Amino acid sequence: MSAARAGWMPLLFVLALGGLSSCSQIIVGVDACFSPDSTLVAYVCSDQWDLPLPPEMPTIRSKVSVRWSRLNRPDEYQVADIGVFGRDWGGWFVANRIHSVFSPDNRYLAVASPRQLHLLDCLTKEHRILTGPGEVVTSLVWLSADQLAYVSCSLNRGGHRETSSTCFWLQRVDQSYVDRELIFSQQGSQNCPEKGLNVAEWPREHWAPDRRFILFRADGFQGDLKLLNVEERTVRVIAPGSHKFEGISWKSDGSAAACVGFSRTGSMLAFVIDPRTGEKFDFSDEFNRAFGDDCKYATPPMFRLWTPDDQYLVVNSLGKGGCLVKPRPWELVRVAELFVDRLVKNGPRVSGEDSSERLPWAHWLPVKGWVKIWVQRLGPDYPRGMDYFVNYSNLYFVPFGDSWAPGGGWQVTPNGRHAVKLESPCRLTVRKLTLAAPSAR
Repeated sequence: MSAARAGWMPLLFVLALGGLSSCSQIIVGVDACFSPDSTLVAYVCSDQWDLPLPPEMPTIRSKVSVRWSRLNRPDEYQVADIGVFGRDWGGWFVANRIHSVFSPDNRYLAVASPRQLHLLDCLTKEHRILTGPGEVVTSLVWLSADQLAYVSCSLNRGGHRETSSTCFWLQRVDQSYVDRELIFSQQGSQNCPEKGLNVAEWPREHWAPDRRFILFRADGFQGDLKLLNVEERTVRVIAPGSHKFEGISWKSDGSAAACVGFSRTGSMLAFVIDPRTGEKFDFSDEFNRAFGDDCKYATPPMFRLWTPDDQYLVVNSLGKGGCLVKPRPWELVRVAELFVDRLVKNGPRVSGEDSSERLPWAHWLPVKGWVKIWVQRLGPDYPRGMDYFVNYSNLYFVPFGDSWAPGGGWQVTPNGRHAVKLESPCRLTVRKLTLAAPSAR
């Protein structure tokens, strides 16, 4: 390096530091969290410091906080700091690794972060830490107004191999982690996510709505699919580890769960299980005939969620777009294709750059008879799109508002009366919503 060039290096470093302070900005987290009665909303904000080194603009520090407010007064919010994270904790995406759940009585807000499980008292503003050192929470539910249950893993360092232990806990809000109750534990896993789970991965364990059963994989994101009976503290294998299960979904009353697994051979395993008896209804043949073409892709982007009426599964396919699937008797409703056909007939529409974008995905809504469909449009603000609320039979639809990405954008409250959207800089937009309950078919 020449002497002249070397002389410039300190000056460039000083200029970078000077630009650093001016690049602080607030980025909104992906999801909002609603209280069970739809009166409160919580969301994540990240105050970030970026180095002015285009095009990457690396984030070197993120200060993450959680805000919560009444839904009818979004500007009167409370704030709790969750932590400061360096670039090695995820940079831009650290806010996606914070997950909040309100207690049944709206009093508490449990917040799982990559480092700790936080408990926020929305009434007294008290802030407590519930977990011990080195624990990463991978799922979380409330059992009552003053008791919660969660799963945490921690690394066991030392020896030739690094393994982890996974524990299922019961804990009251006034308890220390040393006094909590252990439900079940397993050792030897090699899949403890030290950086936490992002929105697409959360939760790793699937608790039944009545909290009596939990479906989980033996080794984090892989291995045998197991069912834990919380009351009896017993575990049994439901499906072998030859298939990778994603998007496990419980019916609203906890009476059954739908499971779809993929394997390297290209075949898919699909069944509905009764957790009390272990009885399975297998619809693998029907599922493979409908979506088998997606297996030519490395990771078929399918996500299953029971609709609020427990009649259909919301399934997204690269080949068929957003669909509704009824396992028994088998029925396939290509809701996204029907909706796009209707848009094209009603007026001109600019399609996306590839064939999959012409068939958008469908996303779950808490309103019976309705799904959300994000339709992309090309233009100077690409890849902006529009969120539509569409009923199953495509007789009705509501073009609700602009959205930057599928699955994000507008979220609907549990009672279906409001929709909210998180926008930068950390601003919550709330709109009233009226979706009639037309017949599903």
